[in-house]
Amino acid sequence: MVNDKRLLTPVQFFVLALILGNLINAVAAEETTLLTIQGNLIKRLELLAENSSATMIISNYYNLLPDQARNDIEVRRTRLEQLQPNYDVAYLAADSAEMAEVREKIDEQWTIIHSIHEHFFTSKVVEILNQAYIENFNGLLPEA
Repeated sequence: MVNDKRLLTPVQFFVLALILGNLINAVAAEETTLLTIQGNLIKRLELLAENSSATMIISNYYNLLPDQARNDIEVRRTRLEQLQPNYDVAYLAADSAEMAEVREKIDEQWTIIHSIHEHFFTSKVVEILNQAYIENFNGLLPEA
């Protein structure tokens, strides 16, 4: 008779690995998920309240973007904010040529912002961000 002093046989090791794997999965299932990334798309943040301000919604999602994308989108958002008074003045003056010129600049910035949204966020988040922008800009932006 051979005196085998191995601690675990391959079968015992396999059973132990299964038990530990199930235990780890059970513990992981109890954790709260703050952010889920599917491919390269960021999903809806469950921690944001439905009645959050448009500015808060936009800021919270933008904080999840890579630095370069966040900086680019913030520059374009600032440009939109600067163009809004110009459009309002042209509208009140009934200056259709000026309105068209400002509108073209607004549409250009919005198109780029919207394409960044579509690149980094799921369609549900894009919809949430669109509504937040429309609220912030008093309906000036198209519902994309």
